[in-house]
Amino acid sequence: MSIDAFKKYYSVGKEKLETRINSFNDELVKEENMFLKENLEYFKNLNSNGKLVRGTLVNLGYNLLKDGDYSYDLALAYEVFQTSILIHDDIIDNDSKRRGVETIHYINDNKYKKYSDESKHLGDSIAICVGNYGLYKANEIISKSYENDPKLGKVLNCFNDTVLKTAKGELLDVILPFESKYVGIDNKLLEETIMDIYKLKTALYTIVGPMSVGLLLAGANESHIEDIRNFGEKIGLAFQIQDDILGIYSEEIGKVIGSDIREFKQTILYAHIMTTSYKDELLNYYGKEVDEEVLEKVRNLFKESGSYDYALTKLNELYDEAVDLIEKIEWIEESKKDILKGFVEYLRTRNK
Repeated sequence: MSIDAFKKYYSVGKEKLETRINSFNDELVKEENMFLKENLEYFKNLNSNGKLVRGTLVNLGYNLLKDGDYSYDLALAYEVFQTSILIHDDIIDNDSKRRGVETIHYINDNKYKKYSDESKHLGDSIAICVGNYGLYKANEIISKSYENDPKLGKVLNCFNDTVLKTAKGELLDVILPFESKYVGIDNKLLEETIMDIYKLKTALYTIVGPMSVGLLLAGANESHIEDIRNFGEKIGLAFQIQDDILGIYSEEIGKVIGSDIREFKQTILYAHIMTTSYKDELLNYYGKEVDEEVLEKVRNLFKESGSYDYALTKLNELYDEAVDLIEKIEWIEESKKDILKGFVEYLRTRNK
């Protein structure tokens, strides 16, 4: 089965990548200043025990054209970038946990709140600084690891383009809930903007970006990149739609269950229900604190309105289209196509 081909590739690569990440983390916390050491320890904790899927995709992008482990430092850099951007994301979402551990802004807020009511601002500020530090460390890893490689410029340009577009997606994701809740927004523009966020913040950052930088390191041309961009956008969109569904219905995700409801998150589920007669009832609960009763009511509303089925149909169509695209790409070896198809199946069957 194709999923087994991906799982084998993922398992072997993940073990190697974990070794590099552990070494990086150990070096990161070699600080004499206690305040720096303490907060970089928090970064280390968040940068540990991840799924390493994006780093795996960096290596997979490279291995579509070349064999070997040359891309592992690039994969490490991408994982460091991911941890850094998520530190900022947690501040924006006011989340207390990430990957099962407390977030940096939350730890510092709790640490200092007994001294001053300014502790929340301090906690947010510290986390912003730590996240910024991680972003530039990721860039440093790439620059130092591949300084003698003539492809470095293209790789850095692609990597930075991914960072910039991820930031654009985050910006839209911050603005849209306020516009929707307080200003009012046309339903067509709402869904279009949500899909823009999905492309920028998920498809590019999660799939297209990592695979493209790996491909460029292997010497890819624009045709290679275009094929992977088309493939990656489809599964990236499907991945985010699936994430939105799991954010409401799964009990096994790393973040607080129902946080999308509390944060008035703009999702494909929300966009669809706004076109139905159920929208006013949803707004009684959306954007408010969530308990089990509220969560169950929102779950039922999305199902009764057809929003759940709408989202599920769309994500399955996108996954199917991605598999069809793989079959048509002539430059990818059949064994590598099996890994890519297995990756699609791996995402499709996840429950968290």
